[in-house]
Amino acid sequence: MKKYKLLLKTLIILLFFKSVNSQAQTFLGLQHSNMGGIHQAGLNPANIAGARHKLYINGLTFGAGFNNDYLSLSMPFSVLNLITGNVPNQYKNANGGIKFEDAWFKENLNGKNKNVNFYLQTRTPGVLYKISKGLSVGFSYKNTLSFQVNDVSQPLARLARYGIDSSNGVVAFSGPNNFNVGQTFGDNSFGININSFGEIGGTIAKTIIDNKRMVFKIGATPKLLIGYGTGFIKNKGILVRAPGTDSIIFGQTDIEYGYTDPSIYSNISTINLDFLKNKLLGMGFGYDLGATYEHKPQIVEGLTSKKNNYLYRIGISLLDAGNIKYSRNTKNTKIFNNSGEKLFKLDSTFAQAWSNGQEAGLRYTDSTLRTLFVIDTTSQSIVSKMPTTLNIQFDYNLFKWFYLGANISQDFRGKKSIGMRKASYITVIPRFESKLIEFSLPMSLMNDYRNGRMGFYLRVGPVFIGSDNIIGQLRSNNYYGGDFYFGISTGIPSKKKKKEPSVE
Repeated sequence: MKKYKLLLKTLIILLFFKSVNSQAQTFLGLQHSNMGGIHQAGLNPANIAGARHKLYINGLTFGAGFNNDYLSLSMPFSVLNLITGNVPNQYKNANGGIKFEDAWFKENLNGKNKNVNFYLQTRTPGVLYKISKGLSVGFSYKNTLSFQVNDVSQPLARLARYGIDSSNGVVAFSGPNNFNVGQTFGDNSFGININSFGEIGGTIAKTIIDNKRMVFKIGATPKLLIGYGTGFIKNKGILVRAPGTDSIIFGQTDIEYGYTDPSIYSNISTINLDFLKNKLLGMGFGYDLGATYEHKPQIVEGLTSKKNNYLYRIGISLLDAGNIKYSRNTKNTKIFNNSGEKLFKLDSTFAQAWSNGQEAGLRYTDSTLRTLFVIDTTSQSIVSKMPTTLNIQFDYNLFKWFYLGANISQDFRGKKSIGMRKASYITVIPRFESKLIEFSLPMSLMNDYRNGRMGFYLRVGPVFIGSDNIIGQLRSNNYYGGDFYFGISTGIPSKKKKKEPSVE
């Protein structure tokens, strides 16, 4: 049975883009910790003004995650069974591996647009140094690789999943769908962004007010942004009709796409310290800003932690402002059609071109499409925006080592932007915090306040591991994705405050 994934393949060919497929990186437990050192600056740069360490060094921190809201992996056993090796034998092959079946993938057919997010991030090195009481500086270097698909309509997502089956002489989904000869397919706007970049940041934080009952701190992190590579598709809409099994008619079309040299993604190691050896494709400037207020009433001094010295803390921060401009080895193309229907033939010539390899197929498709559409390639640069968010934090010291934290993060970019975005979320984080051990349970509404998630954070001495979304998935057999992070960081604690002599 011969299948043509007509619309999806045509879009991918049209855009010269090849890809495979939550929340973006947040490291909730780590960044909310008073023992987090330089990592605290990732949530609010003002927080390091009162750091618990005189010197803090991040050795290595790594995080990765994948999430989507369309397909779930509904296995007949839980993820915990998979991790512990307790998968029933009937689901294993002769070599002892898992016999994954396509039927395990279940669709979320709620009529809403679909989204996909994948990321990798490394943080190393990182340093915090407390110059004096109330004045701290920090340095951080991190690399991020992110792939995001935003606002794909449900019909288009199903088309990508099932393709088009032409075995019976009519065009129809091979899955449980309805897309037939002569039908116009128009609900298909979406955005795709892939970005790999580094950040070199220097943080400075200063306590402005410090008296017996309150503390007010401010901080900032200017960043040099290093662009390794980027790519995007911004599809505002394309009308498509299939009059037969070997042709497509395009109606009104408005698509923009751009990319840098895609070979950067063939070797992930080049998206790290190797940037020193290579010519950069893009550069930019970014920044984080923050302010924090701490309240410490005398009446509860015996019940709260003397080391952190507050009953509650309120903070506000603007994170990841800025953008990266790529002006080397870039292609930026806009495709329009406002002059009626255009016929694209999937005939023997098309098949012969693709049988000679991907490069030959792309050349043929490109030359053909240029006869059908208005194609503008005058732009020689790409501006990729950073995932700017506004964050409001709250932390309450319930008793000694026990805290209840919270954070609201609101996305400023939106799903139509060229560049990364971090979906909005709200989280509550109960935690136990001490010098040697720490444990917290972030409970969140992620993905623009739509999906409930539960994670964890555990630190023993300098070693930590955590996730923003894993606990609820471990015993589940309906898996939409997950994330994790781990690392090793250590520091020299600040000297204990000397007790003031009592006045008789």
